[in-house]
Amino acid sequence: MSLLRTISLLSCLLLCSTLSWAQRDKPEFRAFADAKQVLEGSFFEVTFALSNAEGTNFKAPSFGTAFTLVSGPSRSASTTIINGRMSSEMSFAYALQAKKIGTFTFGPASMEVNGKIMRSNSVTVEVVKNENVGKTSKAQKGEELFVKAILNAREAYLGQQVRLDYKVFTRVDLENFNFVEESDYVGFYVEDIQHPNSHMEEEIVGGVRYNTRILRSIALYPQKEGQLNIEPATLQVAVVAGGRPDPLTGLTFGAEIRRVPLRTEAVSLLVKPLPSGAPASFSGGVGIFNMSSVINRTEVTTDDALTLRLTLTGDGDMKRVRAPLLNLGETFEVYDPKTISEEASETAGLRVSRKTIEYLIMSKKAGKFSIQPEFSFFNAESKQYETLKDYSYNVTVRQGSGNGAKNNSSGLEEGSDLQPLKAITSLSKGHEPLFNNPLFWIIALAPFLVWGGGALYQYLRLLGKERRDEVRLQKNARKIALGHLNQAERHLVANQSRDFYDAVSKAILGYLGDKLKIPKADWSKEKITAALAQLNVQPELVERLQKLLQNCEMALFAGQANATAMQETYTNALEILTTVEDNN
Repeated sequence: MSLLRTISLLSCLLLCSTLSWAQRDKPEFRAFADAKQVLEGSFFEVTFALSNAEGTNFKAPSFGTAFTLVSGPSRSASTTIINGRMSSEMSFAYALQAKKIGTFTFGPASMEVNGKIMRSNSVTVEVVKNENVGKTSKAQKGEELFVKAILNAREAYLGQQVRLDYKVFTRVDLENFNFVEESDYVGFYVEDIQHPNSHMEEEIVGGVRYNTRILRSIALYPQKEGQLNIEPATLQVAVVAGGRPDPLTGLTFGAEIRRVPLRTEAVSLLVKPLPSGAPASFSGGVGIFNMSSVINRTEVTTDDALTLRLTLTGDGDMKRVRAPLLNLGETFEVYDPKTISEEASETAGLRVSRKTIEYLIMSKKAGKFSIQPEFSFFNAESKQYETLKDYSYNVTVRQGSGNGAKNNSSGLEEGSDLQPLKAITSLSKGHEPLFNNPLFWIIALAPFLVWGGGALYQYLRLLGKERRDEVRLQKNARKIALGHLNQAERHLVANQSRDFYDAVSKAILGYLGDKLKIPKADWSKEKITAALAQLNVQPELVERLQKLLQNCEMALFAGQANATAMQETYTNALEILTTVEDNN
């Protein structure tokens, strides 16, 4: 009996430690319907779900006279712990019957969470007439399954986020899916949206009801102007055919899994340039942005530095956003800002980025000053430039203590306890001074001469080694670069796009960095192309090099997998390396 009590106690302790270790995400209260469109007289379900919190006093919105409440609320709750992160959900579901034709919006539900009232989003449902459509359509001809690539906008500005959804429409049961081939997204910087709205809904196409689901969502950031095309994507889905459902378990036995290829249609996006009239504080942000700031102190001396941090949050391409300039005049010296963190999250189906920038500021003179950071961006919705100004910091600067202590005329500090030496009243002749003896200087300086000679020998030895290493590094630069290109060729054959462009970039930057004696920490496209003036390189070759490195950067961001473009990049890289080596 004691053994059972011991096991039970250990189990309870383990459970408690697991729950205390687990982290809980932020609370979220959302509402959704299982159909965007419903036929008149048909049934659908609306659910209100509270995640990662305990709530009370749930209040549902009014569903109006256009719907009949069939049942509800049906309440459910669940808790899961995955990799130490705990998530919970409690939901309230209502079954409704549509009675009138039109578009209807249900207001938000409310719930009390930790003493505060949380409200969900609104839900919009379209009710369409329930009758057979006289016109023929693919769906009526028996098409049971198709997929679409859907952009949430047809026009956008440079750097503005556009969401691309791959949505499946089906009247059969699906087991799983996978993307066989998709667009290279040329002209875009691409990021996956990790948590798309992927629950099943119902939509009506050509009078036929389909179950729909978003298979994948992508955030696209256009990088150039004009008409950008997104090529069709090819998918393979597993369709469940036949079988007999078990009334007890609900599982289907004897079903056949049929693999069906699907292909989307090509879509295009018109990318417009940013309008003129940008303010001086505009630094590249396009979309909707917020700014916050914090300063480490407001009282300093001219010997001290201030630290100001700006945090920018927005749905635009944060990689295009430069650090905003601080217009502090000649009174302050502002050092080059640095980005100390950059992260992304998802809100309302969009990717939201957050960047924190740190400035180091020193005042050149004492006084009282005001520092107010500002950030300008282009609002893609209002189509206007907007400027955000944060809190104005009143800074007091005192003169620093850079002066030494003052001395009096006697050469002694004031207040010193030392007294002047007394005069010597009698003198006597002594022996020859020791400093005049050459033997004294030989003995005294011998250790220093030995030490200095050894140090000089070591310096010359290290200098010679550095020069030999430098010569060897330059001689091996081509060999190392060709090694990277051999790796790139293997990635090319295997169609591994990201690894291929990474290897090409390392080959070019590494070779030129060694040739130009640039430390590895400073390898960059800008520094290497600027230092190429030291070599006998034609301007046309420098331009080709810049274009090649730019293509590699774009490909690494966009995840391109175009075999033709990869082969052309490989050929250009090999020609550039060969030409530079032959000329030097």
